[in-house]
Amino acid sequence: MIIIPAIDLYRGQCVRLRKGRFDQISVYDYSPITLAQGYALQGAQRLHIVDLDGAKSGTIEQLHLIQAMHAPGLCLQVGGGIRSLETAKTCLQAGINKLVLGSIAVINPNLTAQIIELTKPENIVLALDVQIKNNLPKPAINGWQVPTDTNLWDLVNHYQQLGITQILCTDIESDGMMNGPNFQLYQEAVTRFPQIGWQASGGIRDINDLEKLSTIGIAAAILGRMLYESDFDITSYLARKAW
Repeated sequence: MIIIPAIDLYRGQCVRLRKGRFDQISVYDYSPITLAQGYALQGAQRLHIVDLDGAKSGTIEQLHLIQAMHAPGLCLQVGGGIRSLETAKTCLQAGINKLVLGSIAVINPNLTAQIIELTKPENIVLALDVQIKNNLPKPAINGWQVPTDTNLWDLVNHYQQLGITQILCTDIESDGMMNGPNFQLYQEAVTRFPQIGWQASGGIRDINDLEKLSTIGIAAAILGRMLYESDFDITSYLARKAW
């Protein structure tokens, strides 16, 4: 399992939301560019960057800043407002390695299929951020502001048939809370779709959570608030895993 630091951008600043709510936002006094470079120096191979302005407006808005966050050897997976073929092309031309598709994958499967065909499935990460309703995970859209009645597992099955192999799944209730991830959700995800490389996001607190996710079979852990507010060090963790 790899570690993927998350940097959420809002109006050019590093922020974290709680449960995806823009009225519960923490702003961190870090330069996004310096932070990205620091994660690369610690040994991170990939960054997960979200343009929250883009997620709200429907079109990516901070691409120039994101380009400046690139560091040698660092893979950028970027989401937030990629909802058209033109935007997807623009991101690829800007040097983005992997496009993160969220809302569009839920509300417009036909357009999503076109983007997948354009970019190739291996360059796409689906971001399916869910709320649990009657024990069923249901994706929310538009920066988590709008709930849907779509069944997560039906959606995953559809996109797996189109060649998608990487899915980031967030339990919105856990996001930014530092109360632990939804292990039950991720266990079910891996059991139902073992061929998918699942990325877990939301609520991860410490090394114990990481070890449990790894044991479940999660491919990657997305770390946000934990990196800002704890003494967790990527370099030390990677060294420990190499023992």
